[in-house]
Amino acid sequence: MVTNYLHWSFRSSFLVFVLSGALVFFALTLIFALLMWVVGQYEPHCIHVNGQDFGDEVGDGNEFSDAFALSWTTFSTVGYGLVFPSSSATSQRPHECIGLQMLCTLEAFVGILFASMCGAILFGKVGRVRSQAQVIFSDPMVIRYGTGVLIGGDDSMSSNGGGNASGPIWLRTPRTRSSGDIPPPPSTPPPPPPPSMSPRLLSNRRFLPCPVLEFRVVNRLHNSLQGEIIDASMSIIASIDEDQARAAMEGLSKRGRRRRGRIRGVRMQHGQPTIKEARALGPAAQQRVDDSLASLAARVHERARQRHQAFVEDNDGFLVNRRVFVKLDVETPDHPFFKRVWILKHELNENSPLLSAEARRAVKLNQSFWPQELNSYSAVRDAIQFDQILVSLSGTSNADANSVYAQKIYRHSDVNVGWRFVNLLYRDELDGGTVRVDHRKINDVVEQAGGGGEPFMNPEESERNDLATIPI
Repeated sequence: MVTNYLHWSFRSSFLVFVLSGALVFFALTLIFALLMWVVGQYEPHCIHVNGQDFGDEVGDGNEFSDAFALSWTTFSTVGYGLVFPSSSATSQRPHECIGLQMLCTLEAFVGILFASMCGAILFGKVGRVRSQAQVIFSDPMVIRYGTGVLIGGDDSMSSNGGGNASGPIWLRTPRTRSSGDIPPPPSTPPPPPPPSMSPRLLSNRRFLPCPVLEFRVVNRLHNSLQGEIIDASMSIIASIDEDQARAAMEGLSKRGRRRRGRIRGVRMQHGQPTIKEARALGPAAQQRVDDSLASLAARVHERARQRHQAFVEDNDGFLVNRRVFVKLDVETPDHPFFKRVWILKHELNENSPLLSAEARRAVKLNQSFWPQELNSYSAVRDAIQFDQILVSLSGTSNADANSVYAQKIYRHSDVNVGWRFVNLLYRDELDGGTVRVDHRKINDVVEQAGGGGEPFMNPEESERNDLATIPI
């Protein structure tokens, strides 16, 4: 029972823990007071109350009050006052009071343990609060597709930087697009198709970029001194269906076989010959090439196994399917100096484990571009399949150099297709034009450029969708 109380106390709030601690304190004090009252009834000379024996004043009805006063002073070890246990200096029969003295000793020991336990729990809860990163995750996740990716994304162009914005947020000069996280301006035409595509494909297909899944994180201490998080990293794990994970692993294996095929005409690493040269040189050279190809295949398979981890909860497999967890690749998963806003983006391409096998196959057949027949919010919604997305942030607080962390769980109903986040940054003209963050808008979204946003669901529909995505 004590172990369960300890675990419960760490999960509860400070107020609830203090109230429960006070309740336990009074309960233990009353139990010991009742035992002392019983001893005082049989040995009244063992308890002195203001120089008199316990209960000398007949009919006053204060015996239990005096026993309670002796109990709480003993339990809290604050020191005895007018009520105290007898000793050889105050009683002519001290040997008859050994039981009461042992009871007081036991109560004092329990009181010290109780105070130590409460102090340890409070210290642990304070440490836990200090280790929690002061960040806010956006409740929704948005998916931009089609023209929403071509024309532009969110307005927070310099959200990851230190604040080198000039003018209004929507007129500021964007950063260089070297990292690929800054969308092109509206006047920029779509990227041209690769030169390897045939004229027939150029005339029959529209080269749309793959949709982008986004969510963002805001630092609560963005306006505080030393409120930054140093060396922040984001780990994003998706819980997907077992069949979908198996298809993803097969895709990795096929890419490994294609990579092996590409190696068969070039010179191997570490000075090894090609296949043709190995045949001419003899069996020894051929064996070296075969060993290199086998090592490459083993590395590809091991990478696939590490990215996809399955856990069995039901041995029979009738109630719950195996839970498969796969790590998502996102842009900028690490942030050296997280100060204001951090936007995480995952491209739903042919390698994304969030897409169904049919959608990945369609993207692959379309030369890694998004197919025109899937360019609608309903098709994008049907193409993504996952149970939960688990997000974990870790880093080091710049204020006290302690490790901090934060978690967020996204469900399938938290995804809004065809929408984008609104801008959070603004300039405070009263403070010399300092860039500020309006974290109250962290969950605000608007329809993407070019339209195509899906209608919002009411809470009942959202709950039904969550239940529908739970594997049975």
